[in-house]
Amino acid sequence: MSAHVLLADDEALILSSLRGVLLQEGFEVTVASSGEQAWQHFVKARPDVVLLDLILGDITGIEVLRRIRQLSPETKVILISAHATLEQAVEAMKLGGHDFIRKPFELEEIVTTVRNAARISELEGRLDYLARRARQHSDSSGLLFASSIMASKLREIELFARSPVQTVLIQGESGTGKQLVAQLLHERSSRSHGPLVELNCSTLPETLVESELFGHERGAFSDARERKLGLCEIADGGTLFLDEVGDLSASAQAKLLTFLEQRTFRRVGATAVRKVDVRVVAATHRDLRAMAADKTFRGDLLFRLNAMTVELPPLRERPDDILLLSEHFLRAASHEFRRSWQGVSKEAQALLVRYAWPGNVRELKAMISRAALLYDDVLLRPEHLPSDLTARAVPPHQPVVSEPADAPIATLAEVELAHIRRVLSLCGGNRTLAAQKLGVTRQTLSRKLEESGPT
Repeated sequence: MSAHVLLADDEALILSSLRGVLLQEGFEVTVASSGEQAWQHFVKARPDVVLLDLILGDITGIEVLRRIRQLSPETKVILISAHATLEQAVEAMKLGGHDFIRKPFELEEIVTTVRNAARISELEGRLDYLARRARQHSDSSGLLFASSIMASKLREIELFARSPVQTVLIQGESGTGKQLVAQLLHERSSRSHGPLVELNCSTLPETLVESELFGHERGAFSDARERKLGLCEIADGGTLFLDEVGDLSASAQAKLLTFLEQRTFRRVGATAVRKVDVRVVAATHRDLRAMAADKTFRGDLLFRLNAMTVELPPLRERPDDILLLSEHFLRAASHEFRRSWQGVSKEAQALLVRYAWPGNVRELKAMISRAALLYDDVLLRPEHLPSDLTARAVPPHQPVVSEPADAPIATLAEVELAHIRRVLSLCGGNRTLAAQKLGVTRQTLSRKLEESGPT
């Protein structure tokens, strides 16, 4: 990311020389030949670094520094002067100057000082973000599986992670592990040395999405008391994870589309355009194709997002994983709560596998943790699980009937397909509505119908 530097000096030759060398180093540069002009440029552009002569024609550099510190205390201001007294230099540093360089100077000295100031500014912004994130809870259970379908998904994730693709979409029901997949995509990529930053699009008011993504300048709106770096800027060189991207408003979708197309943005309240190198990983439990057809999600944004797509299957389609995860969560909870649990009984396993798990892995972990806390035993048994688990394991609207002893026994796949077709018929053939009733994605419903062949 190129930092924005404001140069303020009343000597045209110095301005020209500094501007040329800083542009060659990749900085964005604005110049001012007077103190008042420097102040006006600062208010408008909010640069990251200011190179400020102490002796200017109209107002002093000290006065400009004082104003900058009041408006934007995080901005790095480097003072330069040939005639400043020791007292003036000391006063400038007391007011919050980042560094002081005496004229005449070497251009290399200026470049090094500006580069260090810009880097410190960037790091301070990232540290502020990481400090806020460190105060939030983080689930470190890891991506655990025993099923072949998840093994296939992991190979897919590894390929996507190592590829140069700039955007990846993760689709799956709530609780299937989309956040863990995003972490894997980052950790297994060449960007793993950079930051992984996250924005849950469903938890922010529409008015704050732009500020969170792109940052804002102090005074950009009523609550903007300090400059704030946006997550796009913090994630430079790394990965930006947009969870629940399907919940973005129409205006936020438009802004995100522009960013994905150009990888450039403006902080709210600023005029300077900034460019970053960021991989965007987006996730949603919603059917974006159906939303695009209904005009509730932009089709062009969907096209940008789903260049590479990871579709996570629901837990009910992965019985082997239900058993593995229940054992894992039980051991973890036993250690946490200082209990004696050693495993899950066969009877409890049968109940867990039969249940539909609308909340997926997240629901399984909560149920196992609750049982491990409320009871203390060696094996997890049906009596340790919620009393209505058996009732909830029966598919809705499916009456339990007695079958003759010699009646042919349908396979589980046949029973599932019959139920899918019944619900689809009740929904008038509307696959989107039927998928909602069944608690699956539209893609999952379509895949199961296609696999079954013609009706």
